[in-house]
Amino acid sequence: MKIACVAYLHGAGGAERQIIMLANELANRGEDVHLIVLAANNSKYKINNKKITIHDISSKEASSIRILSRYKQLKKVLRLIMPDVSIHYWLQSAYFCALMPKKITGKIIYSERGNPGDKEYRGLLGIVRKFSFAKIDGFVFQSIGAKDYFNRSIQEKSVVIPNSVFIPEGKYSTPCTKREKIIINVGRLHPQKNQQMLIRAFSLVHDEFPEYKLIIFGDGELKKELLDLIDNLNLNKKVYLHNSVDNILDYVYKASLFVLSSDYEGMPNALMEAMAIGVPSISTNYKPGGVIELIDENRNGWIVPINDEVALARKIKQALNNDNNIIIKHAMIIKEKFSSEVIFNKWDDYCHKIFRK
Repeated sequence: MKIACVAYLHGAGGAERQIIMLANELANRGEDVHLIVLAANNSKYKINNKKITIHDISSKEASSIRILSRYKQLKKVLRLIMPDVSIHYWLQSAYFCALMPKKITGKIIYSERGNPGDKEYRGLLGIVRKFSFAKIDGFVFQSIGAKDYFNRSIQEKSVVIPNSVFIPEGKYSTPCTKREKIIINVGRLHPQKNQQMLIRAFSLVHDEFPEYKLIIFGDGELKKELLDLIDNLNLNKKVYLHNSVDNILDYVYKASLFVLSSDYEGMPNALMEAMAIGVPSISTNYKPGGVIELIDENRNGWIVPINDEVALARKIKQALNNDNNIIIKHAMIIKEKFSSEVIFNKWDDYCHKIFRK
């Protein structure tokens, strides 16, 4: 089967990582995979270019008419490939294909990666999404909550497939025995990730746990705002912003606690990986509700309401005060439950199912 994966490779984001992992795995299974880089070829992840045909059209767009240029270039390369199935993790490329003849695009699969109820869909983009969805052949949602947001006609064409957890073979197989007194958050510095709430929560914790530090790994638009907040709360020697790193698991593995503070997520890779390598983890009950598919409260981690620093501070204190060996043991099961083999078997099966329809 000939498969086209259409990607926007802006950097080290979760969607970028997952679509590259999917393309690599489908190619390893013998599928004829084409990766179309539609915008910003800045991937931090390795693409198997020996088995995948890469079409980089990101540099061919004219800035003044960017959307029209992207559409034309995508149509041109799809006409060249003539895939049986095209896979999209970004709505723009999906609605581009919804405007094209099926003989060019093949069967269209769209994977929703964020919060389908986000306010950005209340205007024109929501109208575009509704039009496009009527022409899309299959949908992959990361959580039951995301799938349930849509009507029955969409649900009947959909499947729930979470992200896979990738842990380097032979590493982090047992929990760290000498943890550092640090709390870690990983994510771009963006309102979605709500690191402001985490910093405020830490300000309510550090007097009781003065030896602990909070380190936030990520880059983004809110760096200055977060630095100002740290300064205003007199946490300059307690809270640190660290640039993104390639070996992030080396840092997370030794942490005493991992905290995800997001308001919304698809299926957060950083949280899943922290749990898989045995780091006690707290997450907000981010929209559209997929955290309950990862965390069983007080069994393998903890859940707090979104944007509630008091509740988060309380839970951080609880985690730091307790022996979390049982929590860690149950959390590490996620590595097998969401392994690459399990997840990409589901993707492979679904692609063939949609192709046969």
